[in-house]
Amino acid sequence: MSRQSSRGAAWEALRRQVLERDQYVCQYCGAEATEADHVIPKDAGGRDELDNLVASCKPCNARKGNRIGGRITWFNRRWLAGVG
Repeated sequence: MSRQSSRGAAWEALRRQVLERDQYVCQYCGAEATEADHVIPKDAGGRDELDNLVASCKPCNARKGNRIGGRITWFNRRWLAGVG
């Protein structure tokens, strides 16, 4: 966990909002999501805001690490179909 990891009641409430918004579906692979991932990592200036968070399964969140979302090479095809 990074120095800038989010914790506490406010983070848990925001995490639940993200998971509910994304219907508990990982936005990277389509599996069941249990975590909220920062698209722009906090150490790169990302914030704890709904528009910077997506639902993620634990393996995808770990795999992405602190890379910026646009630099990863795998995405949920259903999500990609809705972009544009």
